[in-house]
Amino acid sequence: MKILSFMVLFLLLLSLIPVNSSGLVDTKTPIKHVINIYFENNAFDTIFGIYPQDPYSHNKNIINNMTVPDNLLGKNIQGLKQIPDGIYYAKNPVEGYTAFNLDWNHGRLDNFVNGSGQQSMVYFTSNQFGLEWSIASEYSIGDRYFSNYMSESAPNTLLYLAGYTPVINDYGPPPWIPFKESIFGELNQYGVSWGIYVGDPSNGTFDYSSFLYGWDNYKGNLHSWDSLISQIRNGTLPSVSYIFSQDYRDFDQHPPNNVERGEIWLAYIVNEIEKSPIWNSSIIFITYDEFGGFYDHVPPPSLDGVQLGMRVPFIVISPYAKENYVSHTVLTHTSILAFIDYNWNLPALNSLVAHSCIPLDILNLNSTYPDGIIARPPINNILSGVNASLYPTDIEQNFSYIFPLEPQYSYSKLPYQREGYSNITLATLGFPIYIEKNTSIIPFYLQQWFLILLLILNLLILAYWGVKHGK
Repeated sequence: MKILSFMVLFLLLLSLIPVNSSGLVDTKTPIKHVINIYFENNAFDTIFGIYPQDPYSHNKNIINNMTVPDNLLGKNIQGLKQIPDGIYYAKNPVEGYTAFNLDWNHGRLDNFVNGSGQQSMVYFTSNQFGLEWSIASEYSIGDRYFSNYMSESAPNTLLYLAGYTPVINDYGPPPWIPFKESIFGELNQYGVSWGIYVGDPSNGTFDYSSFLYGWDNYKGNLHSWDSLISQIRNGTLPSVSYIFSQDYRDFDQHPPNNVERGEIWLAYIVNEIEKSPIWNSSIIFITYDEFGGFYDHVPPPSLDGVQLGMRVPFIVISPYAKENYVSHTVLTHTSILAFIDYNWNLPALNSLVAHSCIPLDILNLNSTYPDGIIARPPINNILSGVNASLYPTDIEQNFSYIFPLEPQYSYSKLPYQREGYSNITLATLGFPIYIEKNTSIIPFYLQQWFLILLLILNLLILAYWGVKHGK
C-alpha cells in the first residue's frame, strides 16, 4: 500500500513538470542556444546600402560572385549621400512617432528631409563597416526584416521582448506589461532557461525592466558582459540569451557614436562563441531596435493589421546558417520570438507572434557540404589583425582590408541556393497561442473611468458652490 501511495505521489509530481521543459524535451532543431544581440537606430540601407561593393578591396572576384541584397546599388536616390571616408559616425536624425510617420509618408518614402531632417539622407560603406560586412557575408542576412512599429525604441523593444506594446513612443511606464506576458514569462512557464546581459548591472539596470510588471522577482537573470563571456567559455550559457549593446561606453552604434566600437564589441563576442563548447548548438540573431530616422528605400508592409516600421539590418550566425545567403522573407522582431517558440515547441506567445514568419529558410539542416558535414565549423578569423576587446576604445580605422573573408566553401559547391524566402508561421503550423489577449497594467488614477469620475466630481463641486453663493 505504501509503495502504491508513493508511486501515485511520484506520478502526480511528474505531471506538474512542464511538458516542454528544456531539460526533458528535445528542440525541433539542433539549436540549443538562441543568442540575441541588439543594436540601435540604423536602417538597412544605412549599413548595407552598397554591400557588397567595396571600392578598396583587391579581391573583386569574391565580391562579384557574392549574393546582393535589395539595396541602393543601381538606384539614383536624390539627396542621398555617402558618409565620407575617415568619418565613423553619423549625425542623429530627428526621432519620434511623428517624425517617422512623416518619413514614411504612407509608403511613398519621400519626406525624410521634412520628417527626420537632412542628416537622415546618408549611408555608410565598407570603410566604416568592413568588419560587420565580413561577418554578414560568411553567414546569412535578411533584406526584408522590419522593425515592428513605426516609432522609437520603447515600443519596438517591448515588441522584441513581449510581442506587444502599450506605448507608441518613448514614454512610460506606466503602463506596464505583466511579466508573464513577455517571452521570459513563457520561458519560465515551460522550464526553458534564459538570461539578459548588459555592460554593468550595477551601473543602472536593464533599461526596459521597468516595463515588465513583476521583474523584481527575476533580477537573478540579469548578468554583466563579463559573466556572458565566462558562461560562453565554460558552456553554461542559458538556452535563450538577450545581449544589449546599450551602455554608457557607447557600443550601440546609435548616432553620433563611433560605429566601429560596436563592431569590435560584436566581433569579440562572436569569436568567443565560435571558440566555445556551445558553437555547434547555437544561433545568433543580430538586429537593431528601429531605423532611427535614416533613409531606407523599401516600403514596409503591414503584419496582422499593424503597420510595420522601416527596414533594419538582420544578421544570422550559426553552424547551420547558410553561407553568403540573403533571405527575402518578411521578418520582424516578433519573428525571433516565433523562432524561439518553434524551436522549443512552445505555444505562440501571442497572435502577432503566431502570424510572424519564422526565419527557417536561412538554416541548412539537411544538406551536406563537400566535406560531408552539415554543421559548419567556426570561421575563427573574423578579428584577424584587429585589436580585439570586449571594451574597445575609440577606433578610427578603415576596415575594408578585412572584407571580404575567403568563403568557407566554394560558392559553386554549396548544396543550396544563396537566396530565397519562406512563408512559414506558427499559425500555419497549427501552434496554439499562449496569451490570447494582451493586457497592460495602468494605475487607477490614470485610467479613463477615474479621470471621468474626477471631472464629474469637479463639476458637482462647482455646481454646489454656485448654488450656495447664489450664482
